[in-house]
Amino acid sequence: MKKLGWMALVAGALASTGCGTDPLEESRAQPVVERYAALVNENYTDAVTKAKELQTAVNVFVADPTEAKLAAARNAWLASRPSYGQSEAFRFYGGPIDNEDTGPEGRINAWPLDEAYIDSVEGAPEAGIINATTEYPTLTEELLISLNERDGETNIATGYHAIEFLLWGQDRSTTGPGNRPASDFEDGGTAPTPRAAAST
Repeated sequence: MKKLGWMALVAGALASTGCGTDPLEESRAQPVVERYAALVNENYTDAVTKAKELQTAVNVFVADPTEAKLAAARNAWLASRPSYGQSEAFRFYGGPIDNEDTGPEGRINAWPLDEAYIDSVEGAPEAGIINATTEYPTLTEELLISLNERDGETNIATGYHAIEFLLWGQDRSTTGPGNRPASDFEDGGTAPTPRAAAST
C-alpha cells in the first residue's frame, strides 16, 4: 500500500506542477489511492473467479473428454484470459504476484513456451513430460510446479500458456489455432499417451 500511495502522490505532484496549482495534499491523494487499490482488488478478484471457472471446466472435460466438453474448456480459457491480462497493469512493483523470490507469476503466465517440453509435437511424437511415463509415472501439481522453468525460461509446465497448448494442441495452421481432438485425451485415443489432460 505504501508503494501505491507513493506512486499516486508522485503522479499527482507532477500533474499539479504542470498545471501551476498547489502541490498535491495528502487529503486529495487519498481518494486516488483508495480507488486504485479497489480497482486492483476488483481485477484480481475477477481473475481468480474466472480461473476457478476454468479449473471447473477442465475438470469436467478430464472426467469425460468429449468434443463438447473440450469446447467448453476452451471457452472457459478464453473467458478467463482477459481478466488476468488486465492485471498485468499492476505488475512490476515487486509485489505479491511478481516478487522475484516468492511471487507466483512465473507459474501463472510464463512465456515463451517450448511445446515439446510438455507434450508431443510434429516430428517428436514421444516428446514432453506427458510422454515421459517412466521418469514421471504420476503427474501431480507439486511435480509440475517443480518442473516449471526448471532448466530454462521456456520450460513451462504450468499456467495459462501450458493449458492453452494442451487444449488446442500444436498450432500448425495458417488460418486458425490448433485443433487437438478430444480423442487425444482418451485411453487408447489418438495421442501417444492418455495423460495430456491430467497435466492441466
